[in-house]
Amino acid sequence: MKNYIFYFALILFTFSGFSQDEAANWYFGENAGIHFNDDGTVNSLNNGQLNTREGCSSISDKYGNLLFYTDGVIVYNSNHSVMENGMDLNGDSSSTQSAIVVPRPNNPDIYYIFTVGSNQTLTGFNYSIVDMSANNGLGKVVTKNINLLDHCAEKITAVLKDCNSGDIWVVVLSTTNGNATGTNLNTFYAYEISSTGVNTNAITSTFSQLSTSDLRGYLKISPDGAKLACANVQDGLYLFDFDQSTGQLSNIQPLSINEANNKAYGLEFSPDNTKLYVTATNDFNGAGSTNPSNHHSVLVQFDVTSNDIQNSQITIDQQTLYRSALQLGPDGKIYRSMSETYNQGSPFLSVINDPNELGTLCNYQNNAISLGQNDSTQGLPPFIVSFFSEKVDIINNGSNSNSLVLCEGDSYTLSADPIPGATYTWYMDGVHLTETDNDLVVTQSAEYTLQIEFAGAGECDFIEGEAYVEFNENPDINNATLVQCDDNNDGYTTFNLNQAQDVLFTDVPENIELDFYESQQDLQNDTAISSEIYSNISNQQVLFVKAIDTESGCFSTAQLTLDVVPSSQINDIVINDCDILDSEDGINTFNLEDITTQIQTDNNITLPITYYASSNDALLETNSLSSPYNNTTPYSQTIFARAENSNGCYGISEVQLNIEPLPNLEDDETLLYCLNTYPQTITLNSGVIGNSNNYTYSWSNGEQTESIQINEPGTYTVTVTNSTQCSKTRTITVEASNIATIDNINVVDISENNSITVITSGEGIYEYALLNEDGTIYANYQTSNTFNNIEAGIYTVSIRDTKNDCGIVSESVAVIGYPKFFTPNGDGYNDRWNIKGISNTFQPNTKLKIFDRYGKLLKQINPLGEGWDGSFNGEIMPTDDYWFSVDLQDGRTFRSHFTLKR
Repeated sequence: MKNYIFYFALILFTFSGFSQDEAANWYFGENAGIHFNDDGTVNSLNNGQLNTREGCSSISDKYGNLLFYTDGVIVYNSNHSVMENGMDLNGDSSSTQSAIVVPRPNNPDIYYIFTVGSNQTLTGFNYSIVDMSANNGLGKVVTKNINLLDHCAEKITAVLKDCNSGDIWVVVLSTTNGNATGTNLNTFYAYEISSTGVNTNAITSTFSQLSTSDLRGYLKISPDGAKLACANVQDGLYLFDFDQSTGQLSNIQPLSINEANNKAYGLEFSPDNTKLYVTATNDFNGAGSTNPSNHHSVLVQFDVTSNDIQNSQITIDQQTLYRSALQLGPDGKIYRSMSETYNQGSPFLSVINDPNELGTLCNYQNNAISLGQNDSTQGLPPFIVSFFSEKVDIINNGSNSNSLVLCEGDSYTLSADPIPGATYTWYMDGVHLTETDNDLVVTQSAEYTLQIEFAGAGECDFIEGEAYVEFNENPDINNATLVQCDDNNDGYTTFNLNQAQDVLFTDVPENIELDFYESQQDLQNDTAISSEIYSNISNQQVLFVKAIDTESGCFSTAQLTLDVVPSSQINDIVINDCDILDSEDGINTFNLEDITTQIQTDNNITLPITYYASSNDALLETNSLSSPYNNTTPYSQTIFARAENSNGCYGISEVQLNIEPLPNLEDDETLLYCLNTYPQTITLNSGVIGNSNNYTYSWSNGEQTESIQINEPGTYTVTVTNSTQCSKTRTITVEASNIATIDNINVVDISENNSITVITSGEGIYEYALLNEDGTIYANYQTSNTFNNIEAGIYTVSIRDTKNDCGIVSESVAVIGYPKFFTPNGDGYNDRWNIKGISNTFQPNTKLKIFDRYGKLLKQINPLGEGWDGSFNGEIMPTDDYWFSVDLQDGRTFRSHFTLKR
């Protein structure tokens, strides 16, 4: 009798009109959503349109196809567009349980959206009607905001009344008269939803011990409809008995949270109705409420079957977190919303994996479900709790999933416990089977359903179990032979068992794993060979192979024969190559196809050749080398060539890769040749570093010696070849230089700023100096060809080549000028006055006349002479300004004056 009582308890709330798939799609938070798959997995959805702080509700059909969802204000259809007339419902996205969707019994098209307002909107308790037959199945809100109560809390729940009628109770909390002026919420209203519609005459249950003005917090009924829990944040937590048949509540029991963060908000019962889970917070508001560190949350468990429910309390989790909703899912797990603050969500849901278990055995997992780019906030969608009634486990494999994966050729027995007087009806993909026993052997993929009918139980007379069975194909594997070369012709060698894939399968499947065994007994004991590198213990040795599909776990077996064949002799070859110019590191690139051609030619074979870095790799055919190949050992490396015939092996040979160094030469250079020294020669060397006797030379001018003599500018190359016939070329560029050619000398004189500019041409780079008439330096060498502020006089311009020091050229130059004064006092300084810059070479026929200030001619002197002594006809002339005129030989004439000082 161990399960009979349990089964009869189930029939009180399990009926054929509902299925868990009606809760398969959840939309909540900030565009977040999840979908429950038949195999027990959950995946996130990114197509939701809700953006709600708390309230939300979703509904799907019995096959798990989304119908619509809402935040209590806007209704979205299955295309995620606003449903026709689906705006302005009287819920509120900031209401704890803004809405719940209830189907009209025995009518697949009509759904009711019951809404409750928030503590801000106070819109009361209303319902709207959706007709899913409209708009080609996308639905339409045909009636909106029918008021049932003027005032109620932010909480709502629903449960099946009985499975004879399929009627549903919708329960809310309000004042004794349901009006908007009352603040003392102490009365529960249970409205019956039947095939005829909503009965507006509610069943009420009033409790004098209950007095709450805080509208927030969840309202939940246990899946069996026997218990109701009510969380009121600041105004406490209460547990009641609920009578499904009458809608009455009784036996109020206050509960408290034994933690500092004790303001109850979220609620949920375990699927087996024995545990109540509660989330509570510190309910922090005001300044600093946007800081997540100011919020603290706790998750606790109560055992509602305990004689002392209050003291059965166990803390499951506590952390820095805002308030959370709890909601039972179709998979029998309880999901917890996660939010950092009122306005800051979190991209995760947490999960109580085994909510029927006591204490920490419930297996709470924080942040277990990723919501991708979307965020959870404070709410999760509520459903008619009867959706989540436990079903009979007919798989009985210890898993919570109703999916069963088997392999081709397997059989499995689905079963339920035998119950006296019960009738067992089995279905495969909805088709009735003839089996009437409590068990069924399955050999095909299908959805299997079991209905257990109880004699005398009325119209609500059965419970169900279901199993989704999938048979996967076993891998298609063949007996095969793996051939390997005998490296020393003794019948023993080493095999790479990974290569067996290619011979065991016609087409190697994906997700395959091979295990190898030395005997049939090892195969039965699953004692596999530990390494894929295996040395045979006899020729023609047979291994047993298990091929496993890593996704399904299905496997097949076969036999693999290890065949050791004698190796043929393949000649070793040596490849000599010169190092690569500009790298010269002993690493070269080899075209292995060219080497293959050479091996095939030398050995008179046409077999394909594969290359390996080691003999062991060549033997095991692992880590083959690709072409082009760069050697890894500088200058000399041996690689191995494996020839394959139709038997899988022909022979292995060595390939010696030699990289010969290039001649070691000095870098290219540039030299200079002075054209003015022609026909003298200069020497060009090959630049060989070290002994230059072991090389041959080829110069671009045809000479073949280590050095050559040249007397012309140009580009000269020498190719140096060593004894291994590796060559390297050096380039010597000979540039011209020369002494300067003076093209012109420009003189600006008889001015305030006398200057000399030397115009030159030539192949050299030049510097310029100015020498006095006596050969002393007037202006030292400079790169500029102009000299400024030059005193009048005779000079020599000197130009030297600095490019290659090819020599110096010079030329005399005169700068015409005159002194501003003279002092004819016989002291030997400035005793005479004359024009400067005149010489026997420079304008010797110049004429010079001196006048007094009145224009009287005093003296006509020879500029080549000593000059005027300051007298006239033997008389000493007084201190004064005197004028002069000059007629230069070059035709220029100028007049000016000077001062005679006594």
